[in-house]
Amino acid sequence: MQTGDLEKRNTAQVFIRKMRLEDTASAMALLAQWNMAPVQASASIPQPERDRLELDNTFVAILQDKLVGVASWLRIDATRAETASLAVDRKFIGTTVGQKLQEARLAEMRGKGIVVVRTEADRPEVIRWYMNKFGYRIVGTNRKRHAFGSPEQDSWTVLELLLD
Repeated sequence: MQTGDLEKRNTAQVFIRKMRLEDTASAMALLAQWNMAPVQASASIPQPERDRLELDNTFVAILQDKLVGVASWLRIDATRAETASLAVDRKFIGTTVGQKLQEARLAEMRGKGIVVVRTEADRPEVIRWYMNKFGYRIVGTNRKRHAFGSPEQDSWTVLELLLD
């Protein structure tokens, strides 16, 4: 059995928890693997897609003391929120790590009175995953502000989910 197979088999042991300050470097490195690490505004990027992770609204997936996933969300107003920065270590794509992170943030949003969740995605397989696994629907597109996420895409597909 290859190492990757063993890692995938053990995802039942993944622990989802709120991100801690000491997780920041690992979370940023994981986001960078997917070109989704937050960046500060600059002359070349006056309005970044993301400029921070909000510690209070961010979850991490831990497997055997290693951070293997991160997912956050941002409040828009009292009843609306936007998901942000979902990334899973490439070795764990196709496992339940992303699903567990998504379920944790949706549960938290629901508990805080959020009823409408907006998500922007740029990878077709991720868009299908949100729609098939969670019931999102496509509501539009947004042009990207700068190179962020998939380099093959210049726009986001905007998805929406109504929480019950």
